[in-house]
Amino acid sequence: MARRRIMTAFGRIKEIWRYPISSMGGERLDGTELAQGGIPGDRIWGIIDRRDGTVAAPEKRKHWRPLPNLVARLKGDRPEIGSDGSWIDAGSSLAGELVSAFLDFPAALHPHVRFGSEARDHIAPRYQRADIHIVTSASMNRLAGLLEDPSHVDSRRFRPNIVIETDASREGFVEQQIIGKVLSIGKARIVISEPCARCSFTALAQGDLAFEPAVLQTIARHGEGGFGALCQIIEPGKIGLGDQTTLNEA
Repeated sequence: MARRRIMTAFGRIKEIWRYPISSMGGERLDGTELAQGGIPGDRIWGIIDRRDGTVAAPEKRKHWRPLPNLVARLKGDRPEIGSDGSWIDAGSSLAGELVSAFLDFPAALHPHVRFGSEARDHIAPRYQRADIHIVTSASMNRLAGLLEDPSHVDSRRFRPNIVIETDASREGFVEQQIIGKVLSIGKARIVISEPCARCSFTALAQGDLAFEPAVLQTIARHGEGGFGALCQIIEPGKIGLGDQTTLNEA
């Protein structure tokens, strides 16, 4: 006899993000497809230091720290970089010049290839990426309550694909409480695979957010192994802002 799913309300989609160029600022979406592998166009390009070929790592190397202040969006199947209200194709020589001038050292943008592989004029990501990354309002509220200045907590620090406004009954670092469970999110279904380990990217200044090491320090002390969750898509589907999300409790 088949087991009946026990579904409970979990929340609604508050924000959807895509980051066409890894380590750069992303774009907010009203809706998207959750396809096998994640949101189409997410983290499909990267940036290297032309002096030594190293891939951008704002969380590790100080000279990369300004990078989240450059914003990328997807145009068709290619990223564009925003500057002063205009957009430049990421593959153009002008884009490379813009990034180099912004960072004050020679840099280049290239499409990603699969993690661990190589191809001419392409670069491999620095790590094996999960399909998507979610953060809940419950976790952000909990973190804000632990900080001296709660205004430092902003979803941009954590670079999620989806922010879920959780039901009022759910409190604390909710994602850690549902590891291994299945979430129906819009028309798609995902499995909550593991907590998202955090690095100093969460502390970096970007936009109107100040550099704030206390964010990472507080996560390390209270986050029970991470903040937010990495997820695998098990049933593709369209999602949009305001879509209800439900949790399979069985």
